[in-house]
Amino acid sequence: MFRRSGWMALLLVIALFVFTGTAQAQKSYSADRFDVDIQVEEGGSLLVTETVDFRFEGGPFTYVFRELPTEWTDGITIVSAEVNGRSYPPGTNEGQVEVAQGNPLRVTWHLPPTSDVVQTFTLTYRASGVVQQKAGSDQLLWQVLPDSYEYHIASSTTAVAYPDGLETITYPTVAAGRADVEAQAGHAIFTVGDLQPNEPLIINFNFPQGSLISAPPAWQAEQETNLARQDTYNPVWLGLAVALFGGGLLVLFGVARKVRGATAVASSFKQYDPPNELSPGLAGALVGNGNIVWANALGTLFDLADRDIIAIDEREKTKWYQSQDYDLRLLEEPIGLRPHEDALLELIFTTKKGDKMRKTKLSEMSKLISSSRWKVYSEAVKAELKSAGWWDEARIKQRKILVFFGVLLFAVAAAFFVIALSLMDQWGSNLLMVPFSAFALGVGTLILGASISSLSDNGRQEQAPWKSFADHLNQVSKGKSSKSSPTMFADCLPYAAAFGYLHKWAKHFEKQGADIPAYFHVAPNSSNHMAAFVAMSAATSSSGGSAAGAAGAGAGAGAAGGGASGAG
Repeated sequence: MFRRSGWMALLLVIALFVFTGTAQAQKSYSADRFDVDIQVEEGGSLLVTETVDFRFEGGPFTYVFRELPTEWTDGITIVSAEVNGRSYPPGTNEGQVEVAQGNPLRVTWHLPPTSDVVQTFTLTYRASGVVQQKAGSDQLLWQVLPDSYEYHIASSTTAVAYPDGLETITYPTVAAGRADVEAQAGHAIFTVGDLQPNEPLIINFNFPQGSLISAPPAWQAEQETNLARQDTYNPVWLGLAVALFGGGLLVLFGVARKVRGATAVASSFKQYDPPNELSPGLAGALVGNGNIVWANALGTLFDLADRDIIAIDEREKTKWYQSQDYDLRLLEEPIGLRPHEDALLELIFTTKKGDKMRKTKLSEMSKLISSSRWKVYSEAVKAELKSAGWWDEARIKQRKILVFFGVLLFAVAAAFFVIALSLMDQWGSNLLMVPFSAFALGVGTLILGASISSLSDNGRQEQAPWKSFADHLNQVSKGKSSKSSPTMFADCLPYAAAFGYLHKWAKHFEKQGADIPAYFHVAPNSSNHMAAFVAMSAATSSSGGSAAGAAGAGAGAGAAGGGASGAG
């Protein structure tokens, strides 16, 4: 229980947070005006002066910035930067202006701590090569306001003046945004008020061809050269991409015919019962083309439980928020088990240090598949498949080679994509088709590699009836097959688990009123025994699934100007 001083301290902390949050919330700024004066010069350059009255409320504010993109210009040069009519010298300290070259060019006024005041910021710069040649005209397309600004602008007036005696061939217009336009000989004025954040303004002038520039600016000339080059090389890149992809497909088809081997013969009739005495773990590995996964171990686990070697006990939860868990108990030290069954018992009931246990949690078993100890079981299954003549090391080697080349093609495609992306403007967009073709071939190579079974031809023959049986169990679990028996739930449960259908199997037979297996013991507080078994099947399947996964795997487009502006 707090003493009075404790309560006072707590209230003081709360008040401090509220006061700080309120102070921060009150920090804001806006522009009373954002005026722009533009002098159009012979040769197509612009001398631009921006004058902004920033109203700071709260604070303190320590900087104001303006970013100027250099696209569609031959460069931007800063002439001066002022605050309240006083020129700021270059530097990064208070009372200085910092100019960072690049695209965009960034101008930052460094202020002393500033609050609750209106200050005027003036920036003058020259943008070279802005006027461009268009069909029949010299065009000025300029984005007056920034692309990005987070503040309200009360009013903006843009005055554009051009050389004496020069007339436009069309009336000045607003290409994007809104403004009232007034034009007379030699100048035009654009006015607009109540501008919301990020609201653009792009202006457009068309002068008689050759009146301002006799040749296109350098950036436009380079763009035209690139376009001509693109027209020349786009068909070349497209043809190269098609040839690469087509040739690669032919190679893949040839490799596929060579490495995939004989196709498993389909079972001559539907398998409603296990085709032979093969254990669930090995049957599951066969159906999975030799891939040894969590479900195979579950099949082995439930088969051992069905043979009274293991018991599964639902643990009683002591806290409502705890996840439900289950104990695995070793009932006896069995003899005469198959090697992979012995391996599973070793995996479950032996610690990393080699100590034997009689009991462990099911959740601990599900973690083993993502550890190095999983090989205890998987290698035992593999050894039995080899011993039966169902395993083909040569095909596994072929699969590894294909996976390697698939990944290599991905890496090459990624590298060429980055290069092509940087060269696309010069050499044409179809250049991207070349790395895309390599990427597609990489996908095809990986798919082919994954499709190669680890099984030998004999193994694929043995696999066929088991796949038919697995399909039957899947149909039963979906309620799409009526071919079943009263004891089918328990009899086929280990196989359903080994094929990856455990939870669906349990859910289906819960609806049929099946009883829980004898080896599953519910907690004393469980009222619905079959529901408890279904919950166990769901937890077991989902935890193994996740573990198996861990083990296996601008407004001014085309216009110069714009940029960003703000304070902080």
